[in-house]
Amino acid sequence: MFDISLLCPTRNRPDGLETMWMSAIEMADNPESIELVLYIDDDDQDSISKSNDLRERFGDQINATVGKRGAEIYSNLHNICCSKSRADIFFGCADDLIFRTTGWDSRARHHFEKIADKIAYIFPDDGHWGEELGTHGFFHRKWYEALGYLSPPVFTVDYSDNYVADISRAVGRYIYMPEVLVEHMHWTFGKSAFDKTAQEAHVRRHLTDNAALYRSSETENIKKIDIKKLQDFMNV
Repeated sequence: MFDISLLCPTRNRPDGLETMWMSAIEMADNPESIELVLYIDDDDQDSISKSNDLRERFGDQINATVGKRGAEIYSNLHNICCSKSRADIFFGCADDLIFRTTGWDSRARHHFEKIADKIAYIFPDDGHWGEELGTHGFFHRKWYEALGYLSPPVFTVDYSDNYVADISRAVGRYIYMPEVLVEHMHWTFGKSAFDKTAQEAHVRRHLTDNAALYRSSETENIKKIDIKKLQDFMNV
């Protein structure tokens, strides 16, 4: 029904959410083929209200799930959104992004058209890390089918992007799109305020050592399994 789903957990950023969505459809070649899949905490009335407003304006292009806050670990929220998607291409999105490049959607589709098995992590320039780290990027449904998730549901705030980068590099499918800019307006880059949502994430960052988890033997074992699953899928 849709070509691309923007998978976007959001919290207490209704204005940022709308800015992201409007930039995405304004810069898309085929805006009607873009779906916004949201995950919203049940105590976040501002985001619930904004999603309802967007649905009134854009109809079933807006696909929101409201869940109990804290019931899901952060890195699983994109997986939940993915399970609700009605597209074959997903973009792991955030409410502090702005799409800057005209035709970003056509460019993403074009990259996947060149890959027969569709297994790849294809990521744009985020205005900071460039090719070094794909902080937000595109997946095909085949990736989700091969692994059962986009990234494992273990990280509380950071390192999902590092994990995906590692396993996509391992199978030779870490693909940078320098011609597309989706700017990350992150507070650490001096591009946005250190708001309540960022503060809450920063607290989690200190309470839960995701760096240690990322480097742990447990995560390394999961990584090896996932690399093998992707390779097997590619070799069918």
